[in-house]
Amino acid sequence: MDRVRRMLGCDSKEVLPYTGKNVYVGVLDSGVATHPDLRGRIAEFQDFTDTARHRGAYPYYDDNGHGTHVCGILAGSGLASRGRYRGIAPGCILICGKVLDKKGSGNLKNLLKGLKWMLDISDIYPIRILNISIEMDSEENLNKDELRILKRYFRLLWEKGVIIVAAAGNKGPEPMTLSPIGECAGCICVGCHDGSYRSANGRVCSEYSGRGPGRADIMTDTVNMLKKPDIVAPGTDIVSCNHRYNITPYVSKSGTSMSAPIVSGACALCLEKDPRLTNIQLRRIMLNTALDLEEKWSAQGAGMIQIDQILSYRC
Repeated sequence: MDRVRRMLGCDSKEVLPYTGKNVYVGVLDSGVATHPDLRGRIAEFQDFTDTARHRGAYPYYDDNGHGTHVCGILAGSGLASRGRYRGIAPGCILICGKVLDKKGSGNLKNLLKGLKWMLDISDIYPIRILNISIEMDSEENLNKDELRILKRYFRLLWEKGVIIVAAAGNKGPEPMTLSPIGECAGCICVGCHDGSYRSANGRVCSEYSGRGPGRADIMTDTVNMLKKPDIVAPGTDIVSCNHRYNITPYVSKSGTSMSAPIVSGACALCLEKDPRLTNIQLRRIMLNTALDLEEKWSAQGAGMIQIDQILSYRC
């Protein structure tokens, strides 16, 4: 995360005053484990898998690790690393739903339960952002009725002022390989790009990040919302919170799942600075300030997110 923060301008004077303080962010993933970097900022937790029958004694948990890693990128304080691996918005408050099992697998039915819960609980907590760093099968393999409900829930969340940030998926680089979740117009679809960074094994997330264009769906805000992905963020070798903290506090993971919470964290910083921003305004600022990587929109969207530019942007 130290590399990511430097790359995206998080140590600039425009960004440093903001931590996402008092901004509520929903996360639907494999859960969240006890970790010092997240201590005191898990406001609610609900399990939508069959794990709940066996883990009733624990207030929250993660038997896979994916969700804890995502939460650390988004909101980790960096306490266990003296700030080195702190997340993008270390002051935000998390509402976590477990929709993936211990193998990291999920289904649309569990995701719908989680989305319904987010809709209901948003009447109690002022949730402004929902991060979904999970991937589903291609649209052709999904239950059509459930897919319609998914898009309806997205629309309802959008109308309640919740901006959804979804991973593009890792099935690229062929065209139209986006996750059906990221394809929905009612979200910011995040692909992966690490700029000039190369991992030790030479493999980078941008090589397999899901590609657009996205299919049109029931939400019709603007034509541009159907151009997918919307934006890219780093996603290779991202060091963040390990769910097995007693073994080692941090672990490295790669994928568009790691890119999405970077964007969610940036949204939290923006909303701390100006809580009056609407979903449309926030999305517009993010895309207008992105760094053009001179690739096709289907690969990079508007470009690489620039958090310092977002925070200094004037509407």
